[in-house]
Amino acid sequence: MDSVYISGRGLVTPLGRNLAENESGLRNGKSGLVRVPEFISNHLDSEVGGMVGEISAGELIDRKKLRFCPPTSVMSVIAVAEALTEAGIPIEDAKNYRIAVVGGTASTYANELYDVTKTFENSNYRLRNVSPFSVPRAMPSSVVSNLSLIFGLRGESYGISAACATSALAVIIGARLVESGAYDMVLAGGAECLDWVQALGFCACRALSRKYNSEPEKASRPFDRDRDGFVLAEGAAWVLLESEKSLKARNAKPITKVSGVGANSNAVDMVVPDSAAICDVMTLAIQNAGLTPQEIGYVNTHGTSTPVGDPLELNAVRQLIGENAAINSTKSQTGHMVSATGAAEIIFTSIMLEKEFISPTINLENPDEGFEWADLVRELRTGTKVKHALSNSFAFGGSNASVVLSKVE
Repeated sequence: MDSVYISGRGLVTPLGRNLAENESGLRNGKSGLVRVPEFISNHLDSEVGGMVGEISAGELIDRKKLRFCPPTSVMSVIAVAEALTEAGIPIEDAKNYRIAVVGGTASTYANELYDVTKTFENSNYRLRNVSPFSVPRAMPSSVVSNLSLIFGLRGESYGISAACATSALAVIIGARLVESGAYDMVLAGGAECLDWVQALGFCACRALSRKYNSEPEKASRPFDRDRDGFVLAEGAAWVLLESEKSLKARNAKPITKVSGVGANSNAVDMVVPDSAAICDVMTLAIQNAGLTPQEIGYVNTHGTSTPVGDPLELNAVRQLIGENAAINSTKSQTGHMVSATGAAEIIFTSIMLEKEFISPTINLENPDEGFEWADLVRELRTGTKVKHALSNSFAFGGSNASVVLSKVE
């Protein structure tokens, strides 16, 4: 893949509400995990999550448009405003560019419908008590629709859904749109809100951490032998993808090159990752970048902190890339932001390439047996000279995504 760059980035995560706060959190090994009041009050056996908390977009969203915005849209507006600003595009001028919007969310649909049905039931089935705004708020495409409306963007916009790989696949789709010449600019990303209804299902799957309710900052511990499941989190992450031609026309500088992308499906199991498919999707991305596996200097793993998933991914990394690449999991700090996590980790990787550091995998006290070969980053590394990095995202349903990012000199 040639001439696709990240020119702007925006982040709202449990580590912070902008790029600077997130970079600081990454460097300092901060944990964004807390006990979640809604999980506790609803008697979930997992009480831990990564929270952004109350947040306002202020004057970015007027009162009339705010009625259509669930929290995922509010966080996304903040993130997109930051991405546009970093790209050197005044927010009020965004409407003058032909920008497509591709992204998704999962939580809004469940939470909004639950609230609507409970309101209807508790009001003795009086329809007038049900908000008419629940329909646009609950749409799986609500986030991209709100972004297009609020920023006046007239390029195509659509929501995609691929569970934990949603926003990584949005970046891949966006990169392909730019590469093909269909668009010079694409906003790609995703958003997620903590939702006890969604968490309940994961609890039933026995997928969430339960051992660390009293010490939430220790709950997400990828590759550690005492890990017992992943930790749900919320956030929003959006990138502005741009062609080299457009950057030159604007006299703007790129931040990171999107060198290669890969996507595939496990076609094996609904919830258990497949090591062969993981190896294949990384191979696709690296080949698409025109690189050899040995040129990958850093892997931001999917690394969810599950007993089954972590070794499957590391074994695939060892098989394809070897033992020399630095490896970490930023989910140790943020938890798993589901639909937002892929784009967030692409941005984290972009920051680390640009600023020449690699963040630690926190809580990695006792690496699992069999991981001795891996260069697992356990303390902050600075002065790194990584040229090419890989970011992985894998999802329930078998959707896999890998993105190769390259440093811009």
